Amino acid sequence: MKYAILSDLHSHYKNTKKVLNHIQQVAPNAEIIGLGDLFECKIGKKKAKMVRHAKLKDAAIIDDKFMSLLTFPSIIGNQEERIALVTGDNRFLQYKNALVIEHATLIHGHQIEWDKTFNPTFPNIQTPLLFFGHSHEAAIYKDGQRQSVPYDIPLAVGKKQYQINVGPVVDNKEWCLYDSEEMTVTFMQAQ
Repeated sequence: MKYAILSDLHSHYKNTKKVLNHIQQVAPNAEIIGLGDLFECKIGKKKAKMVRHAKLKDAAIIDDKFMSLLTFPSIIGNQEERIALVTGDNRFLQYKNALVIEHATLIHGHQIEWDKTFNPTFPNIQTPLLFFGHSHEAAIYKDGQRQSVPYDIPLAVGKKQYQINVGPVVDNKEWCLYDSEEMTVTFMQAQ
């Protein structure tokens, strides 16, 4: 099966639309799955520790046009968690923390331990592949080592341990195509 995996949309309508159009062109039968941070919280981490019962319009960028694009399942990101915290709106908590698909675990990435230079320490998982977002940098890791990311070239991952950051929609219009039968990952970027 083919999966189109995207992350870090941050309420950006134009880039999300471009990525979804690209997915439709490249892999029209792929199941689309989001890795969280669908929305942008306008209240920063520090301020969020003190704010409660904020109005949704003051706490997040929520737009009907953008919402109409969200027709695919997603997991929760730190933006959704923060919006729920500051507004009390539990619909942002409807998403799961992780999802397991064929040979792969999907998380947002805020569950990963990041050092001061934003290098990850990955959690132990039961699947060979870990897909994540959060850091806004497309990357593939093998044995904890970051490797360069080629675009539009299927990378054979077999059933070996890899951690794959799919990259952000908001900044770079990036996403990953995962083929669970061929066991390949292809980094993609919409124009």
